[in-house]
Amino acid sequence: MLPEELVKLFKEAFGKEPICEDSSKGICISKENGYIVLRENGKLLAQFEDNEYDYGFILQYYAKKAGLFAPQDKQIEELLRSLFVNIIVLTEVEDKNGFSHSQRVAKLAEEFARYLGWDESKVQELRNHAFLHDVGKIAIEQLMLYSPTRLRTFEAHYEDHPTMGTIYLTIHESLWKYIPTVRHHHERWDGKGFPDKLKGEEIPYFARIIAILNYYDEVTNFVSADWDSEIKTPQQALKEIKSLAGTFFDPAIVEQFVNFMRDVYNVNIQ
Repeated sequence: MLPEELVKLFKEAFGKEPICEDSSKGICISKENGYIVLRENGKLLAQFEDNEYDYGFILQYYAKKAGLFAPQDKQIEELLRSLFVNIIVLTEVEDKNGFSHSQRVAKLAEEFARYLGWDESKVQELRNHAFLHDVGKIAIEQLMLYSPTRLRTFEAHYEDHPTMGTIYLTIHESLWKYIPTVRHHHERWDGKGFPDKLKGEEIPYFARIIAILNYYDEVTNFVSADWDSEIKTPQQALKEIKSLAGTFFDPAIVEQFVNFMRDVYNVNIQ
């Protein structure tokens, strides 16, 4: 049986009892032969002497191995994520309805995830990834404020923003889970994207989704007028996305997105 003080700290940190119904599955914490022991799927991960001074360290180790955040870590993540999102939205151009690019992409991501039948926690996870995908543009936007040739400056530094976003998100480990999406949402299915030229399923799944949603929003809103000859209609954008399946975008996700736009927004390209 685990020491009473450790059980108390565990419950305070994770909101549950340190009970492991099947020691052969998942992460388990127990006391064996005078040691605090952690096992994963029955295999020994680590053992610690039963010393109250080490309980905090033991729980931190357990949390990392189990993919858990203590309440204070969740609060830190929410605080930092909200701070970044607010800065992103404030520095982006609003449309006629008062929404910015990242807000629109996040809304589209949420709707698309629900269309795919995901559970609510995963829906919100994708939404958070969508909100942060362009966090690296914060620095570029600030640089543009002092540039006499703002568009040229943006063009020169555009491919830097996934890397800049990666750097920002290293501020706290609770934000690290967003790094793959932020860094890789401009990779291409054929391996000709940036910054790391990943291809196919090497590209993280959320990044592959955001790549499509990001492109759709950019070409159908005025914020894209600098990058294209004209703003595209939803039908035009969807046709272009479909034509880019297999080169720019994951073909399977493109098919799902086309169906989503048809069923939810009544945008039909047949």
